[in-house]
Amino acid sequence: MFFFSMSTRYEASSCRRKRFAASTVGVLAGLGLSAASAVAEPVRQDLPPKLQGLLKQEMIQIEKAMQEIYSAMLKGQHAVVAEKGQSIHDSFILEQSLTDEDRRDLKAAVPQEFLHMDAYLHELSASLAEAAHAEDAARQVETFGRMTEACVACHSAYVTDRFEGLEGAVIPAEWGMSMKEREDNTEG
Repeated sequence: MFFFSMSTRYEASSCRRKRFAASTVGVLAGLGLSAASAVAEPVRQDLPPKLQGLLKQEMIQIEKAMQEIYSAMLKGQHAVVAEKGQSIHDSFILEQSLTDEDRRDLKAAVPQEFLHMDAYLHELSASLAEAAHAEDAARQVETFGRMTEACVACHSAYVTDRFEGLEGAVIPAEWGMSMKEREDNTEG
């Protein structure tokens, strides 16, 4: 009986979510409101080899930390979530050991939106660490979800040469935007 009622609720909830998601994607696609609609060429090809290596190293560290965060959230290991969230924040490529020339090369090689998306991810990771310190599991899950959205938005816009499955994907524009950027877009 318990299993039946749980599976029935899950199926009904799942159907509603799928319908909502499908209609939302349809509306967004129809309006052209996707990050993919403003896609530039992949950014790696314009980066000097040193910057390509640093960016790749940072992304590997972020992916590993996010996997560990997911596992820690499931177990209620707030200290691990806080540590890994902070480590993502601290890996910010512009805060790495870049020379002034490296910074200029990076800013010249990538669109400003790429830098905004990267900064937003690091901002979210600091928020995740704060939620973990407060032992606020719900806020951790919500923030981790926004971090995942930011990663997918950035990859679908700027790394389709590595992630072909995201090429042409309809991604809501707000996935890669900070709250301030969202507000600025609705005002303008």
